Amino acid sequence: MTTPDHRFNPFPGLRPFEPDEDHLFFGREREIDELLRRLRATRFLSVVGTSGSGKSSLIRSGLIPALYSGSMVTAGTSWRVAVIRPGVNPVGNLAEALSGADILGTDPQLAGTADVMLEATLRRSTRGLAEAVRLARIPADDNVLVVVDQFEELFRFRRNRRIDNSRDEAIGFVKLLLEAAAQTELPIYIVVTMRSDFIGECMEYPGLSEAVNGGQYLVPRMQRDALRSAITGPVAVGGGTITPRLVLRLLNDIGDDIDQLPVLQHSLMRSWDRWVQRGQPDQGLDIADYEDVGTLRQALSMHAEETFAQTGSDRSRQITERMFKALTDTSSDARGVRRPTGISDLAAICEAEEAEVIEIVEAFRLPGRSFLMPPPAVPLKSSSIVDLSHESLMRCWDRLVAWTEEERTAAAFYMRLSAAAAWYAKGMGRLWAEPELDLALQWKRQNQPSEAWARRYNDVFTDAMSFLDRSAIERDRLKAERERDRKRTLQRARVAAAVFGTLFLLAGSFAYFAWIQNQRAETNLRLARAAVEQTLASADVDPAQAGADVPAMMEFRRALLEKAKNFYVEFHNENPRTQALRAEIAFAHLRLGHIGRMLERPEEALTEYQQAVEAFNALDREAPSPQYKQALANAYNWLGETLRAVPDRQDAARDAYDSAFELQAILVATDPERTEYRQELARTHYNRGIFREATSTSGDSDHRAGEGDFRAAIRLLEPLAEQGLSRHELARACNNLATLIANDEASVTDAARLAEASTLYDRAIAIDERLLSEDPANRLYKFELAKFSNNAADLFRRQGQVARAMERSRRAVGLLEDIARPAPSLTIELADAHQLSGLIQEDERSADPAAAYARALQLFEVLGGDPASIRMASFHLRFNDLLLSLAARAQTQPEVRGLLRRALDWYLALADGSRARGEPALADAILDNVARLLPDLAEQDRRVILARRPQLQERLRSR
Repeated sequence: MTTPDHRFNPFPGLRPFEPDEDHLFFGREREIDELLRRLRATRFLSVVGTSGSGKSSLIRSGLIPALYSGSMVTAGTSWRVAVIRPGVNPVGNLAEALSGADILGTDPQLAGTADVMLEATLRRSTRGLAEAVRLARIPADDNVLVVVDQFEELFRFRRNRRIDNSRDEAIGFVKLLLEAAAQTELPIYIVVTMRSDFIGECMEYPGLSEAVNGGQYLVPRMQRDALRSAITGPVAVGGGTITPRLVLRLLNDIGDDIDQLPVLQHSLMRSWDRWVQRGQPDQGLDIADYEDVGTLRQALSMHAEETFAQTGSDRSRQITERMFKALTDTSSDARGVRRPTGISDLAAICEAEEAEVIEIVEAFRLPGRSFLMPPPAVPLKSSSIVDLSHESLMRCWDRLVAWTEEERTAAAFYMRLSAAAAWYAKGMGRLWAEPELDLALQWKRQNQPSEAWARRYNDVFTDAMSFLDRSAIERDRLKAERERDRKRTLQRARVAAAVFGTLFLLAGSFAYFAWIQNQRAETNLRLARAAVEQTLASADVDPAQAGADVPAMMEFRRALLEKAKNFYVEFHNENPRTQALRAEIAFAHLRLGHIGRMLERPEEALTEYQQAVEAFNALDREAPSPQYKQALANAYNWLGETLRAVPDRQDAARDAYDSAFELQAILVATDPERTEYRQELARTHYNRGIFREATSTSGDSDHRAGEGDFRAAIRLLEPLAEQGLSRHELARACNNLATLIANDEASVTDAARLAEASTLYDRAIAIDERLLSEDPANRLYKFELAKFSNNAADLFRRQGQVARAMERSRRAVGLLEDIARPAPSLTIELADAHQLSGLIQEDERSADPAAAYARALQLFEVLGGDPASIRMASFHLRFNDLLLSLAARAQTQPEVRGLLRRALDWYLALADGSRARGEPALADAILDNVARLLPDLAEQDRRVILARRPQLQERLRSR
């Protein structure tokens, strides 16, 4: 047996195999042959696969060495290969890669300026790449291969508003590649690797989707024999042995892990090191070595955790945390992508010296670790770009998973704060008060945001922090003012006490009379409470849901709620002389919580719900009763509903739902025939399912638990619905479960899951259709039926079932048109539904999508006549969505281009009208919205708008 070389580990870890490691690359022989065959047939080859499928290694260590060895006979053995990643400068990175002496930079005297000259050539025209190869005068039998690895980085670069002309730059880069592959004079070949979940974004680039379809290769999952070869082959090359039982264990552990190959390579790299340390080469690599490093499940996380522990001081660990948060991005793209960042930028974000950052990067890229790139052999300097070796680190290192979630939450809060600051600056918003302000100040203390950190999300950090400071100053001023008022009130109370002391003697004479009147008062109190509770029940419907959010109705509802609140405030101020009265006061707290929630005062609602929980807990301890347990469970449920909308209170919301569930499960078990117990348990399942869905990611335990909650709610509600009860709740539960399944990443390729989602939507729609037939005037049934129909239409659209999508979409549009006119919010929803209808009709050649877009625009124009409607933030958000849809299609559809110009002219006229009415802030907000859209317009459309509105030019330059 060959003795293993202790200095050599045949497994690369997380990073991809490189061209000089082809002797270690096993198990992909068939795929390499197929790539060569396809490259002979097309000069533009797109290699597509899931994250962790081995795309980069297949090209670097499979295809490229095969080309060098002459396996593509028609092209010979002379190849000049440039491997790049788009990053934040795709054309510049391409020029730098091509300028290498072994590619196009053939003149040593021009080595220092070769990349500059090449970049100028590339930017000269869409044929720049072919022209650069022609000017290099390479030998006639030499071939040029350009490999664009991680091609999906280009899509994020295109959306980067901090980079001037990023959209045009991205489109120009794609045209360079397409033109070079299309010409036949020079032997230029293009290969791109791309994650399969980004393939839909190719449609945004003219000609790219056709090129991808023409030369696409979907990397297959490695079969068991191939995986066996990938495990045993490198071991043999390294001079070691591996036991058959470990090979079998590895094959079984891989299973359906989407990160299978990088994680497998990392686990084997660690197991090899452990085996070498053990110093018993005659025994072979075995299960004990594999388990010592954490197996496939934990090896990556354990290794990263060991490295993190070795970073040293608390400061170093803080820098490490900030650095990895900067290198991962789930904010701009929920799918999770790497964010390559320069050393100098990392130092600014981490508020550290560059030397400190380099020291930590070095710790994470040492040989045998390979968590970060570039490889250890590349020296680090201020301009060096640091990147994660693979996305699997974002999913497998437990600490980084938590950091990523913290970063996403912090970024979302910062964007919310920035938006509030912008609206306040325009005179369309207010300073923050409690509880928003307390949450914001807590966010600032915990995250200590810096301008360098905030720049990745937007450039208004100073304005946002100033807004926060002004809010805090105003809060303190109001507190001081209230304290002065309290002291004045206390002084008046002392004077009043002296007067009341004199009157105390008179009170006794009225005691007997009061006792007689109390008996009558209790009867009156019960009648009054019943009347107020009926009023409260009538008001407990969201007007926007029922299509009744016209100003007069909103004001009437608010007046009803304020009157009910005054009644309960007076009631719970009573002295609780008996247990019965204490119970009534506890119910008063619960109903005051409802009123605070309906009046959109979450801080008041939370206080009242918490007091209700305390009161019912105390009552149940003293005299255990199903009535108290039921009321306590309801208080917990509503506490969870209120907490889930408050950032950073998700854990408390989870605890509240769980407490409600435990109590209601006991009640159902005690009296399974009692209908209201089952209804309330189903409602908690439903609410907790919505919460879990909103706070989880596809496939995680919370996501699966949320699905389980919806299914449990449906099981509880089905027998009730057969009795004519809770049918509306059953329809909602079916719709939410269908939506969760339809949006689950795992369902995209699972026909059975998608079929179940479709069936659930149909069931929800059928229930609401039946309810509507029984109560044709019920606006809430109409609204939710339209919502369910739209959801089903979107699912059918994504599946390519255009006819079914149109059927559901038309039903939704008809319902919304019926109820929209009195309610601005529903008119906006209707316009959005027409826009979706247009998107669906894009796939139906006989249809007319422009008509749907025109109808959406017409509805916005109708709303534009109502000043109250155009002050609604949702009006401008949805209208911007329509403008973006029109802009994306204007270049290829003349009718849509006409609609776009009409929409922009009308929107700008709306700004003029707002300014004439004395609302300059609203006018400026509209102009800012148009300025944000301008970079997405075709050049000729942009020129027309700027010619009519010169003031937009300055706004465009400031972005």
